[in-house]
Amino acid sequence: MILAVFTVLCGAVAAEGAEPKTIGEYAVHFRWNRWTITDESQHKELIPLLEVLEAHPEATVEIVGWADPTGTKAANDIVTTRRAKNVAAFLIGKGFPAGQISTRGAGVDTQEPDPQQARRAAVTVRILVEPAPDPAPVPEPAPEPAPEPAPEPAPKPAPAPQEQIAPEPAPVAEAPVAEPTEPTEPWNLGKFALRTNALYWLGLMPNLGLEWRPAERVGIVVNGGYAPWFSNDWKHNWAGWFVAPEVRIYLGEKMNWFVGPQFLAGGFNLKPGDKGYQGEVLAGGVMGGYRMKLSRCWDVDFTLGVGYGHLEYDSYRRDGDLNAYIKANVEKNTVVPVQAGVSFIWKIN
Repeated sequence: MILAVFTVLCGAVAAEGAEPKTIGEYAVHFRWNRWTITDESQHKELIPLLEVLEAHPEATVEIVGWADPTGTKAANDIVTTRRAKNVAAFLIGKGFPAGQISTRGAGVDTQEPDPQQARRAAVTVRILVEPAPDPAPVPEPAPEPAPEPAPEPAPKPAPAPQEQIAPEPAPVAEAPVAEPTEPTEPWNLGKFALRTNALYWLGLMPNLGLEWRPAERVGIVVNGGYAPWFSNDWKHNWAGWFVAPEVRIYLGEKMNWFVGPQFLAGGFNLKPGDKGYQGEVLAGGVMGGYRMKLSRCWDVDFTLGVGYGHLEYDSYRRDGDLNAYIKANVEKNTVVPVQAGVSFIWKIN
């Protein structure tokens, strides 16, 4: 009897002591203020992780997103959560069950002095170590028959020993299922944005532009403007139009600085005083600048560009009620400004 109870209790203790065993810890690194998974991370960091998960399809995966101390707490909470969820979405897309993945954003890693190492999602892979099966119960020895008593009444049979039921192993809490999210772009990588140059508005040139970001470090911008300001008596004119496409290459870790080529085509009729100029311009050159974040939806950039242009124009002056040409069909090749501005940008998505 004592041997049977001891065997059952040992089995219960072994079942309660079953704990998950860590079989691998991996880190997926990200760029500053970003949560998209790069091709480099896929090849160097996620492929080894997938190989482990293929060998252990029953494993559970815990993903914790971390950030460096740069930025506000609210921003870091969002970034770290999205880093963890994007790694989960990648694993789920490769066929690993979503029910075996949990994610959370842990914010700033105060224990990691290297900012490059702090911008990561830490992936821990565990499997449950099952307890050894209970040994077969040892049958109780049959009780020896008691000697028959003399004329005394037969003793009452002893109650049969109650069957001992081993407690069930403690259930293993399932990790919460994290809904996969599509990788989201960083603050300055919206696919499309509308923009307008405040300096051109100050120069009475209404303008509007559209920017498209086909890649992380590449932007294609087309700006245009039109000013139909003619005076009724033609004493003063301030009219013109322009179209200016450009390609931007964003530089640096935060991708605030940019440079690139620009083309300019336009027409003008300018007569601020006694003498006026009317004609067209074609130019090409290089421009550069700096882009700064104002809010979640708004940015501002500062741009300056110079190039080489071809001008064809007429110069004229007012002669009574008519315009008299001073020079006609003048052609000139010269260095011209192709861009100068402070532009406000509304990120559409």
